[in-house]
Amino acid sequence: MVGERRERVMKKAKYLSYGNKRQPEEISEVLGSVIERASVNIDVRQGNLIERWSDVAPGDWAEVARPIGIRDHTLLVEVASGAGGSLLKYQIQQLLDAISLEFGTDLVTSVRFRVARS
Repeated sequence: MVGERRERVMKKAKYLSYGNKRQPEEISEVLGSVIERASVNIDVRQGNLIERWSDVAPGDWAEVARPIGIRDHTLLVEVASGAGGSLLKYQIQQLLDAISLEFGTDLVTSVRFRVARS
């Protein structure tokens, strides 16, 4: 049993070796490639919509709802109460039209509501 355990430890140690010694790389080179790969699917229009919400959102939307974020073309907005969200449901198309006019038709295609916690 002790021999088996020692053999397993030796096998693990063999895989931990790194082969040829690698030279350290500049952090800026590594960081740049990581950021480039991570930001491939980021749409800056999402941040612009949230930042400019009060200018873009029509009527009651700017006063009653607060944008949280966009995922898979669905805008999540937070409302103070379920009643406020129910009233805004009848105005979703107006919001989608305003967003499409400002940012294009492919940014937001649907809206979800979340009631704020008190």
